[in-house]
Amino acid sequence: MSGELARFLLGALRKQEDGAVEFLLMGAAALMSLGELEAKVEEFAGRPAMVDPRLVLPGCAGPELAWSGGGTSVRVRCPSPPWAVYVAVPVVAEAAVDGSLPAIRRGERVVVEAEGEGFVVAIEAVAEADSRGARVPLKAVPGGRRMLGVVGADGRVRIHGLNAMVNSR
Repeated sequence: MSGELARFLLGALRKQEDGAVEFLLMGAAALMSLGELEAKVEEFAGRPAMVDPRLVLPGCAGPELAWSGGGTSVRVRCPSPPWAVYVAVPVVAEAAVDGSLPAIRRGERVVVEAEGEGFVVAIEAVAEADSRGARVPLKAVPGGRRMLGVVGADGRVRIHGLNAMVNSR
């Protein structure tokens, strides 16, 4: 870790009299806006980005963006203060030229969505078979859980209910 970044992080922590450690925000200008970071990645990649909302990054005047992970993530690097993060930009299958439903190919990384009343949960998975508008077996990238999804007209893969994500081992 560079000395400048270490000083930033140590300066953001203050030990209280009771021994607790408090994180101090050093002003909005000192931190990188996650909304701005997401917009830059989306502009670079041409598709939606998935920035981790837990990130706290020092401000950066000129972040550098480059493809990483075979086109499924973007590396964002700041030269000063030095830091780097990888932002997921999942691939959504495109519709076929003939207007039919999009095809999902075996080995392709896809975004899997489960919807409920007022919320949507999305994870990245790998298709284990080819599919066009039908059920497709999937393997979740984090954890390797297996599940069945359905390819929608918009190219997204959906599962019905969270039970399919939680109980399909």
